[in-house]
Amino acid sequence: MLRTRVLTGLVLAAVALVALLFLPTIAIAGIAAVIGFLAGLEWVNLRNPIPGAAFKWGYALLIGIGVLLLWTLFENSAFAVAVVATLWTGLLAWVGALVIRKIGAPLSPGTLLGFFTITPALGLIPYLHGQPNQGALLLLTVLVVVWVGDIGAYLGGRSFGRSRLAPMISPGKTWEGALAGFLLAVSTGAAIFWLFGVPFHPGVIFGTLALVALAAILADLFESILKRTSGKKDSGTLLPGHGGVLDRIDSLLGAIPVFSGLSLFF
Repeated sequence: MLRTRVLTGLVLAAVALVALLFLPTIAIAGIAAVIGFLAGLEWVNLRNPIPGAAFKWGYALLIGIGVLLLWTLFENSAFAVAVVATLWTGLLAWVGALVIRKIGAPLSPGTLLGFFTITPALGLIPYLHGQPNQGALLLLTVLVVVWVGDIGAYLGGRSFGRSRLAPMISPGKTWEGALAGFLLAVSTGAAIFWLFGVPFHPGVIFGTLALVALAAILADLFESILKRTSGKKDSGTLLPGHGGVLDRIDSLLGAIPVFSGLSLFF
């Protein structure tokens, strides 16, 4: 299982790195739309009962188109970026409150909730990539922060995990694993900024990366709430060792809006 997870992760990371470094922003937007389409299919499958094929494919197509439309909106409206970042921050704060209170809460994966959580977040991927001031580097940084944080949490939890992070939401996650992933993510993101000479104040860099790493953890728990409510372990089976597309991008869905909102102050 671990070997399959690692191999799949390496392939996905390699493809993503090649794409964001060598493809134009419009191609990145197309990839984000395809990811949105696949995520939309999986979101519908989380519902009980599962809707028919026509609804499922139509909904997924709407998600994919919505990614492209919102990308164009974000390109022309910093206010829209700020709104999405604020709404995601509020949602993640709710998840954080559940963790602190050590309770769970049912949350049905409704169609509107799926549209407003998947579509804006993925629309911000080409938005970040297309920024005139090192856009590809900004996108690379948030991706690496999420990937490294996920790896650190997985390995840290397996090695040192003792105290459950959110037993009523995701019993397998631990505080030790979350802390290991958080520290590794922030330090790796800071190293990228330092290596490429990004001219930001160290306080801004570490503050931003810390909030993004925290957002990734809470967004992962957000999807766990949805799956727990639906009675399912994974959102799909497309990615060996990782489950479905939603299982792979769940942390990104929260981290990217938070990073994009903070990037408005750079």
